[in-house]
Amino acid sequence: MFTTLSEVDLAVRWGMSPKTLQRWRTTKQGPEYLKLGKKVQYPLAAIEQFENQARTNVAFEGADEILLYLQQTGQATLAQIQAACMGGQKSSSQIQNQLYRLANATPPKIKTRLVPLDPTSPVMTAVYSLYTTDEQ
Repeated sequence: MFTTLSEVDLAVRWGMSPKTLQRWRTTKQGPEYLKLGKKVQYPLAAIEQFENQARTNVAFEGADEILLYLQQTGQATLAQIQAACMGGQKSSSQIQNQLYRLANATPPKIKTRLVPLDPTSPVMTAVYSLYTTDEQ
């Protein structure tokens, strides 16, 4: 017998919505899963394999371009990266996926911080920059 996590448990583990996991299943992304009737379960071994791949695999289309852009600009928002990299042809969710992989690589390649849109606004936006070795 092997250990599994439910869709909700995996979403909590990864800090995402269960809807994201549902969408991933329809587009054949994410870890392997088992479906028995309406019940979806993720084997722990498949989850750990997916996490390890996400941490170590940064050799994907656009990674070098994003890293070079951040090296040149120092920092950038998602919209700026999307417009400047890969001819602006990738969706924001595709860019976010790449940024997630870069941030969770071993060792991390980029870092994220939240900054206010303007000094009087409570609304925040994510700003990405290169992760330097002195921050490890």
